[in-house]
Amino acid sequence: MPHQLDPLIERLGLSMWRVQRKIMSQMSLHKELGLTVPQMGLLNIVAKEKQSRVVQLAESMEVKSSAITVMLDRLEVLGFIKRETDGKDRRAVVVTITELGQRTLEEGHFRSKQLLAEHLSILKPEELQNFAEYYRMIEDQER
Repeated sequence: MPHQLDPLIERLGLSMWRVQRKIMSQMSLHKELGLTVPQMGLLNIVAKEKQSRVVQLAESMEVKSSAITVMLDRLEVLGFIKRETDGKDRRAVVVTITELGQRTLEEGHFRSKQLLAEHLSILKPEELQNFAEYYRMIEDQER
């Protein structure tokens, strides 16, 4: 016997998925730069970590080190990151974000927020406040 879901829950889940896909498809900075979404995600992690090793980045992204190396190659060619030998361990390489990489990320974050604001502009201020509260409740739920 198949599981029955409340039609409202089913509709809400589908709607959330569609909205996420719609917004993600409109985020274009990574495309303009010739990057993939995972490469932009990696750039974000490098920025947050300040100094990272390839192994740490691979763990953060839950991929193999070889996959990270390929992504880092692309980011380095574009001037978004730099790799240097670790002063404490000459066998290890430390990855840091460059000024260009930081500016690119900031532009990406600005565009993302701007796009989200455009999508949410249909809501009245009170509706937006309620929506934010409901969404936070779902986010904070311990499961």
